[in-house]
Amino acid sequence: MRLRLPLRRSSARRLRTSFSALLDANGVPAKAAGEVLLATDEAFTNAFMHSGDVAGEVRVHAEVRDSHVLVEVRDGGCGFDPRAVDVTSTPDPRLAHGRGLFLIHHLMDEVEVSSRLAGDGTVVRMVKRFPRRSPRAAASGA
Repeated sequence: MRLRLPLRRSSARRLRTSFSALLDANGVPAKAAGEVLLATDEAFTNAFMHSGDVAGEVRVHAEVRDSHVLVEVRDGGCGFDPRAVDVTSTPDPRLAHGRGLFLIHHLMDEVEVSSRLAGDGTVVRMVKRFPRRSPRAAASGA
């Protein structure tokens, strides 16, 4: 799946709908699919809220392979220093923001964030592994 989404709040719904269909069609188990959807939504929301790219777009590439999902979320915004974000400490629940990268890192099995302050945008690459259902279990809905 490849999507080019306008950088606006309403694009999140299109992303979730398209991505849910892809995950379901490829037999991704519900728990893994939910975690991938949440992490991808967080990456999109971060691009929307923080990229500073007012006229831009977010590009999402996602594919399901054997027993894992690969996702890449790319914006053309101002960038940031990913090393300045602590993804190991639980964010303060009283704050209105600051949980996105923490959640992404804790929901996904592999995360790579590439960004520079030079305004070249940010790329979030994520992998989620899941146990593959046998053809028999998939056919019975298990």
